[in-house]
Amino acid sequence: MIDATLINLSAEHPAHLLDPVTGRLATEESLARVLPPRLARMELTDEPTIPVPAELAELYGTFRPTPLFEATRFAAALGTDCRIHVKDEGTTPSGNHKANSALWVAYHCAQDGVRTLATETTGNWGVALAQAAARFGLEVLCFLDSASAAARPDRAAMMREAGAEVVVVGEDRADGFDPLVLSANAAIDHVREMPGVRYIFGSVYNYFILPQTLVGQEALAQLGGEAPDVVVGSCGGGANLLGIAAPFLGRPGVDVVCAESEHCPVVSAGVFGDYSIDDRDFYPRLRTYGLERLLGSEYIGGLGSTLVAAPVAAFHRRGDLATRTFTSAEAVKAARLFEECEGRAVALETGYQLAAVVAEARARSRQRILVNISSTGHSRFA
Repeated sequence: MIDATLINLSAEHPAHLLDPVTGRLATEESLARVLPPRLARMELTDEPTIPVPAELAELYGTFRPTPLFEATRFAAALGTDCRIHVKDEGTTPSGNHKANSALWVAYHCAQDGVRTLATETTGNWGVALAQAAARFGLEVLCFLDSASAAARPDRAAMMREAGAEVVVVGEDRADGFDPLVLSANAAIDHVREMPGVRYIFGSVYNYFILPQTLVGQEALAQLGGEAPDVVVGSCGGGANLLGIAAPFLGRPGVDVVCAESEHCPVVSAGVFGDYSIDDRDFYPRLRTYGLERLLGSEYIGGLGSTLVAAPVAAFHRRGDLATRTFTSAEAVKAARLFEECEGRAVALETGYQLAAVVAEARARSRQRILVNISSTGHSRFA
């Protein structure tokens, strides 16, 4: 069993959640129309830390803490004298960091008496939620966009193996439309016709971000309590970035770097405003950064979210994190070099993080860089 509390990053940045119909600030009552009560309370709590329940702590303890190792061969290949420390979330049961959020969500939904969940996914989240839900006797329906289904066919098989029903959502929107919105719409349409089914969006909200803060806290302890000079995370919805960076955001002497895709530069080029994860006026809107559309049709793994968690926007506006934007070719090159050097295959989204590590390591001298492998991958990219 682990003994841990979670860092509530949203407590520093209140008033970011809006009722999708009225546009007013969300209340616990308005959120409870969509979210199970426990998740609704998490969205609005101003408590700086949240304890991990004993049953969940025991489950997390079966695979946490995840390993942290120094990528000495990778650093040598880059010709840098920086030290590169890698936190490996690829060792979770689902092979990615989303297992942390999936267990948290499934546990609290089960405590609220929910029996069936629906969600959208590009692959990894669906696998993690299906596995976690099975532990608590919950049923799961995963709505998967066709582009992701084609790019990673193994993910649908893994979801079904874990007991989930998988629905592939066809491409019926113009290029540049966020595939997660398409899948979310389909899931929401289903939920509205099925009483008792709860829709859970697998990113950006506080109930998803909270358990990811275990990652950064563990890394700090594994580094002997000494903060690194640079922390690198990737940004689709922001959970990977906020998870690894949670103990370091705003800390003097620590640079937090957000790696993003040139096709979805949502932090560096996003516009601050009110955004929804669906166009059905169903889920709460977020006051954050967003893009009107993706800037290309190329597959970019889990980095294709056109809005980010509200704390990402708030910390960026405050100057507590910087961005680096990369092409998919740069991400693939970094991932392949890392695999050659360290023997670890990573998913494409982690390739973007490693591209940022390459850039930071070559621009610095004798500094310590911390990065998170958010997902395992295949030996070859398409």
